[in-house]
Amino acid sequence: MTDIKEEESEVAFLDIYIRFNNDMEKDYCFQVKTTTVFKDLYKIFKTLPLSLRPSVFYHAEPIGFRKSTSPGYLTEDGNIVFDDDSQDQYAPVSDNDLINEKVWPGQLILPVWQFNEFGFYSFITFLLVWLYTDLPDFISPTPGLCLTNQMTKLLCWAAVQFGKQELADIIIKDLYDPVSVGAQIAFFVFHVVKIFFIFGIFYTGIFNPIKVFRWKPKSVKLDVTREELIKLGWTGTRKATIDEYKEYYREFKINQYGGMIQAHRAGLFETLKHLGVQLESGEGYNTPMTEENKMRKMSEIVKESKEPDFKVRLSYEYFAELGYVFAMNAEDKEGSELTELIKQYRRYGLLVSDARIKSVVKGRKGEIEEKPAPQVEELVEEVKTEGENTEVNE
Repeated sequence: MTDIKEEESEVAFLDIYIRFNNDMEKDYCFQVKTTTVFKDLYKIFKTLPLSLRPSVFYHAEPIGFRKSTSPGYLTEDGNIVFDDDSQDQYAPVSDNDLINEKVWPGQLILPVWQFNEFGFYSFITFLLVWLYTDLPDFISPTPGLCLTNQMTKLLCWAAVQFGKQELADIIIKDLYDPVSVGAQIAFFVFHVVKIFFIFGIFYTGIFNPIKVFRWKPKSVKLDVTREELIKLGWTGTRKATIDEYKEYYREFKINQYGGMIQAHRAGLFETLKHLGVQLESGEGYNTPMTEENKMRKMSEIVKESKEPDFKVRLSYEYFAELGYVFAMNAEDKEGSELTELIKQYRRYGLLVSDARIKSVVKGRKGEIEEKPAPQVEELVEEVKTEGENTEVNE
């Protein structure tokens, strides 16, 4: 029993982000244990009462995971926001890999979705059949076989059942009135546009239910308990995009300075011109997770930041430094104020930093502090030679 308690006490937690719906604006934060493996993440897609796939043309649950290795965008205070092509650079991971050993804190994990070819081509077939049946009668091999008209008749029948006989009669009469060739062509063109519109709604994921067909009343779980969310590591916080971060940083700093004029005097708008920096290959979340990189000291990173062509190669101490600054900033916070600060940190990263983090950011932006020129001190010695005092400047 004692061994179990000791083992539990050694378990730490790690923040990661998982992309939903293949949408860069839906990167949600989860807090997982250091003992969590990638296959444990499947529970998220089984439990949350949401449709998380890209569209109805994909299976409801992913078949695997990848980690995004896109470097990211370094914020003004040392955190990293995912860049626009974060889904294009990735590395495979195994279901049995420990998440803690494969990703850096705060790194993005991408679900791998399998395309549902049967569903896709079945839907395409349905739309083509519908389009064929609605061909103008003067060119259709099967005139009168109009699916739209059949659906209209069904609606008229429903109207009669609800006591709307007059409305049904008007619609049926209009349905059988002779139509000119021009009107038939116009109707068919409208129908083609309608078909493309319907396809677009499905393909882009605008219409993306958990299940398209629900044969049983409770076939889809629509509620989830607080305990289940805690087990999943759900935080409810979405990562900001680069544009969202820039906008929020501007508003936050203006409020912090007490207005536009004070912010201008403090040089905020000059900072906004070159806010943060886009990272490149070999740095940020593209930093290889080697033991050397993991164990690099923060002092070493700060030292390197003063050299030309500096790259922000991550290490555990770097993240510890970010955590330390956050902890200092949260020291006097409690309750809802602390909760909001944690959400802000997970969404935007730090909005304040210390001297060491500032040095790293400035170094990556190429703002290297010039070393002062060495001062030549004149050493004055009094030399007594044969009773004469002589000043010698060296």
